[in-house]
Amino acid sequence: MSDSSLFIPVILGTSRQGRQSEHVAKFIVEQVAARDRLETELLDIRNIAIANDDAGEPLKNPQFSATMERADGLIIVVPEYNHGYPGLLKHILDTCLKEYIHKAVGLCGVSAGPFGGTRVIQNLLPVMRELGLMTIFYDLNFSNVQKLFDESGNLIDKPTYIRRMERFMDELVWMSTVLKYGRQEVSLEKKDNIQVNTYASKPCPEIAARMGTDAMDTVLQLSRNAQTGEVKATPIT
Repeated sequence: MSDSSLFIPVILGTSRQGRQSEHVAKFIVEQVAARDRLETELLDIRNIAIANDDAGEPLKNPQFSATMERADGLIIVVPEYNHGYPGLLKHILDTCLKEYIHKAVGLCGVSAGPFGGTRVIQNLLPVMRELGLMTIFYDLNFSNVQKLFDESGNLIDKPTYIRRMERFMDELVWMSTVLKYGRQEVSLEKKDNIQVNTYASKPCPEIAARMGTDAMDTVLQLSRNAQTGEVKATPIT
């Protein structure tokens, strides 16, 4: 891989007035930009023009889509609202799909309480997986956020959060680098008459029940015929 640089934008995932998450996002951008061979920018969902009369890819914002396509990894700064994530963030994320595939994402939870957005991160994990993003195993949590910054938006206990940020970024950079190499160098296309099985072998209780097998003990081996494209499910017990 000739280009070792990475582009890792930061998404500020709330449009609420008086948002404390904005201070967190600016701190994150500052720390990412200070690293060698990293480029970043702040993507504020307030500034992403998107309609509300449909959902998903039909509402794709060209600029946001292009930024996600170019990104090697993502950081999402998201506050916890009523144990969940902001609806506008989900609405915007859903407008892209292929742009995210096989890219790393780090999650930063923000809350006014003591848990630092752990519940919003937990709720976002299945969303990240469905979008094709690979979550790193280390999160950042900003608890009692209203007490973390001074009136000018400067982090009061900066050394502590810089140390946490370093561990977070080490993991995100490693994962983004490995996945970038994979996207560039490892093909899933058919080569040398070898048909790559792009179907997962996984438990499927509904199909197993129709086939008269014990769903709890059945794994279906899915295979595809290279000539006809037909998919065959074979129970494995």
